Amino acid sequence: MHLNIAFERYRLDNGLTVLLHRDTTTPIAAVNLWYNVGSWNERPGKTGLAHLFEHIMFQGTPQVPDDLYFRLIQSRGGTLNGSTSFNRTNFYETVPSHHLEMALWMEADRMAHLTEALTPEKLENQRDVVKNERRQQIDNQPYGLWLEKTLALAYPPQAPYHWPIIGYMEDLERATLSDVRAFFNTYYKPNNASLVIAGDFDTQQVNEWVDRYFGGIAPGEIPPPSQWPSEIYHRGERREIVPDRVQLPRLFISYHIPGMEDEHFAAAEIVSAVLSSGKSSRLYNNLVLRRQLAREAYCFILPLLHSSLMVFTVTPMPETDIQTLEQVLWDEIERLRLSDIQETELERIKNQLVAYKVRELQTVESVANNLNHHHSLFGDPELINTELEKYYAVSKEQAADFARQWLVTDNRVALTFVPQQKEPTE
Repeated sequence: MHLNIAFERYRLDNGLTVLLHRDTTTPIAAVNLWYNVGSWNERPGKTGLAHLFEHIMFQGTPQVPDDLYFRLIQSRGGTLNGSTSFNRTNFYETVPSHHLEMALWMEADRMAHLTEALTPEKLENQRDVVKNERRQQIDNQPYGLWLEKTLALAYPPQAPYHWPIIGYMEDLERATLSDVRAFFNTYYKPNNASLVIAGDFDTQQVNEWVDRYFGGIAPGEIPPPSQWPSEIYHRGERREIVPDRVQLPRLFISYHIPGMEDEHFAAAEIVSAVLSSGKSSRLYNNLVLRRQLAREAYCFILPLLHSSLMVFTVTPMPETDIQTLEQVLWDEIERLRLSDIQETELERIKNQLVAYKVRELQTVESVANNLNHHHSLFGDPELINTELEKYYAVSKEQAADFARQWLVTDNRVALTFVPQQKEPTE
């Protein structure tokens, strides 16, 4: 299935890549700016800087101080936010199209002038926000440490996926103003970014605005790539038992699989969907619904460049032994490894994946983000039109081959969360 999402791409003299997708269906426009920096650009002892700086980017410039960025966009009926992943950081706004110029000016303003208004007080403010976010979402959340501990088990200490995106608390504590300024000056430059504008606009006018506001921003040195050790990930099975303040045990088993740029990644997505796509999927149907051994059972892919993970999560019923549940989970994986996939099942999964993607691309915000995704991570925004074809090309034999090669016991890490023993009372 080939889509026909039209766009044009060009590059400013300072290295900023610009992509335009014009859609006059509704009078709105989406601005989507990706910086090619994520937590994989950090190093041990300096974790969490990418995510911390995402927060700092909303702290204002000399021209747009403090929280005026939010107030200007929201008071005009727009929305905005940002996010950080392992491989990128993005910022995005959706505004009524007659306010597009304002959104472009403000994005360019903070690309050029953010650190001029950066103070120790702003750093401390956002450091506290991020530390509290970590407490709420990870440290004080049942099973909240699963990903951090999985990454530490799966990747060597020097590998750029060894640490969580949010960083370690001690690294957040020691981050200095000079660390943050150096991070900005290294990565937040036009030649390390791509700007997508999608929606209702006049192309000639938008090109003039982009050149006016972004064209004069000086480029930086080419940022250093993420550093990989000779062994990208740990080989062999690695296991850990984690006592936690939980009522029921929970098992997290993560298999190393190829990176999302790899030609076999589509087969991984098919396999994951066969096992865990809705209540008719194999894991839910067998472990939860039919045999009633688990309260929940599902899998998903943590998509990363160069080295991804396929994660299985199962929580037993109170009367089910966790070791028994792990064996039943493996039996389901083994069925798939033995090519027990029906053509009708495969067709249903492919149709679900395609339908989800087509629905997702109904908004200009999603089109903008997908164009940036394919350009920034794979260097080819045209993949937005051809990526669905890779799912249809996966055969049941290829799916089974993938499972046989990658879903094996010596290619995984396993975390078992167990209820923490209560301290005896006197």
